[in-house]
Amino acid sequence: MAKHKSSDIRNIVLCGHAGAGKTLFAEAMLFKAKVISRLGSIADGSTVSDYEKEEKDYGYSLNSSLMHLPYQGKEFNIIDTPGQVDFQGGMIAGMSAADTAVICVNAARGVELMTRKAWGLATRIGLGKIIAITRMDGDNVNTQEIIGGIQKAFGPKCVPVVVNDGEGGSFSGVKAAMVENADGDADSLKQTAIENTVEADDSLMEKYMETMELSNDELLGVMPKAVLKGTLVPIFMISAEKDIGVAEFMDFVATYAPSPLMSRRTLVKEDSDETTQLDPKEDGPVLGQVFKVVSDPHVGKLSYMRIFSGKLESKSQITVSSTGKAEKIAQLFRAQGEKREDVADAIAGDIVGIAKVDNLHLGDTIYTSGDWRFERLPFPYPMSGLAVAPKNRGDEQKMGTNLHRLCEEDPTFIFQRNDQTGEQVISGMGQVHLDVMLSRLKTRYAMELDTKPPKIPYLETVTKEAEGSYRHKKQSGGAGQFGEVHLRIKPNERGKGFEFVNAIVGGVVSGPFIPSVEKGVKKALERGPVAGYPMVDVIVELFFGKEHPVDSKDIAFQIAGEMGFKEIVENTKPVLLEPIVNLEIAFPAQYFGDISGDISSRRGRPTGTDQMGDMQVLKAQVPLAEVADYGSTLKAITQGEGSYTMELSHYEAVPSNIAQQVADRAKKMQEEKSSSGRTSGRTSARM
Repeated sequence: MAKHKSSDIRNIVLCGHAGAGKTLFAEAMLFKAKVISRLGSIADGSTVSDYEKEEKDYGYSLNSSLMHLPYQGKEFNIIDTPGQVDFQGGMIAGMSAADTAVICVNAARGVELMTRKAWGLATRIGLGKIIAITRMDGDNVNTQEIIGGIQKAFGPKCVPVVVNDGEGGSFSGVKAAMVENADGDADSLKQTAIENTVEADDSLMEKYMETMELSNDELLGVMPKAVLKGTLVPIFMISAEKDIGVAEFMDFVATYAPSPLMSRRTLVKEDSDETTQLDPKEDGPVLGQVFKVVSDPHVGKLSYMRIFSGKLESKSQITVSSTGKAEKIAQLFRAQGEKREDVADAIAGDIVGIAKVDNLHLGDTIYTSGDWRFERLPFPYPMSGLAVAPKNRGDEQKMGTNLHRLCEEDPTFIFQRNDQTGEQVISGMGQVHLDVMLSRLKTRYAMELDTKPPKIPYLETVTKEAEGSYRHKKQSGGAGQFGEVHLRIKPNERGKGFEFVNAIVGGVVSGPFIPSVEKGVKKALERGPVAGYPMVDVIVELFFGKEHPVDSKDIAFQIAGEMGFKEIVENTKPVLLEPIVNLEIAFPAQYFGDISGDISSRRGRPTGTDQMGDMQVLKAQVPLAEVADYGSTLKAITQGEGSYTMELSHYEAVPSNIAQQVADRAKKMQEEKSSSGRTSGRTSARM
């Protein structure tokens, strides 16, 4: 590794909404540091950061990308993250490896949905925050208006530290405020920044209140702490394309941004809820976290990690938190976009990768000693799904293997079998996310899938108490079967699931047969009486029964439990349950009436509204069945300017008229399936 100390490293993550110019900003910094000889272009797919085929096809970042550069004696590690809502997993993972979040804001559009998400996550993780207003050279940019919008959204701690120095209001240059002998507007901004900065240190604030002066050394000593604590959030104005403001930003990061030795991440003790704060040390035991995984069909699995403490060397050994097993590291490397360079070691603050360690997973802690682990990353649960099957018969196992590889890279992408519907389902953050993952499957593994909308995972439950008995008696020569059960069925609390209560008194049903009854009841729960969906939130109490000294056996009580439940449950007023999701929609304010009306037509219930600059946010709870295709509808209503997220909230009863429609469809499908099975059986018999 290059000869630098942990205190000289600056780890920054570029984050914010799509279109905020993060990738070009990274490109401009690489150019300024003479790492590249010319600025790359999004249009021709020549940037260092966006190197995957899908990124070039779509024209925006889909994954976090790593770059590094030397500048003024410091070593910058840059993580460029996606700004599309569908790919927020890359932003979340990228933030976990940084010390400072550079939140990019498009000068023409202001604070947007992912701007707020980036701010909230950076605050939650404990990162320093810097705001970069990008594309300042655009038409009709009002500097004061955009700064006012930022301060309204995130507070008065957000302070410009550069001044637009262009003539006639045009953006043709900037003047730094954080220099000696600043004048005019720059001097005023410097004073405001200093006042916010000293809040991070009580003794320094007391001195400043007395003298109203600070030396540059005092400022240098406290400002990184102020950025990390959030008492100062510097705002920069930048045009990456015209190379304006880039040097001033990089100067500030090199001088005032927090170093890795200031990191205070939360650690959790293994097998405990006990927590502590990270104390990074260059000479301490190795402690790091995996934040990016790539399954490369040519070189195998690549795992990227941030080293938070200690020194990790090639050909050394680490332990992985998820398995507890030791793993040998063959070779460490650094990434510059898609290019990789082997290095001998990595110190606290470095970001490196290793290849072909299959037992490393995204979010894993790697360590050499101790029992403290990093908190798991807060990824949202994906709710947009597609039922999938391989186009070529016999490729089921291959499909599963390759999809699981993609799941390892992106925790917001899930592949699983839905036991309720019997379908193989991929789930993501939205339709674009799913399209990209299917494209990646085709590009990397030459595999195509047939897709269709997944069935809605309905459930069933009971709404009133009922009881009854059932006697199973079979006598047809030889050993007979006998079992009698008396059951009481009643509703359980929503979300509590199934409970079986043994209320037998006096041994009227022998102990070994009690589990047999429960087993039979569980089998009956697999297909409810309304539409054949699984039953949940039910309490079944076995309170009496009878047995025969010869004919009673396990199978008899299983059948009695199953059939008894099926008979009695008809008297409990069973209902169909549907999944309800929390939907959060961001869109230009002029579409509020159309959006709210559409949500109401989908049986949605608004739960709140919010304002994000000129964007409106509507929060609602809506049945999943009503928003399975919501992405295309939102795009049509907002001319492509809207975005949304959703997550499962709870299950609740389906209105009776809709429940009947669902039941009729389920019955028809079952009849078609049975008919198909009988036809197949007759064909096989003739063959």
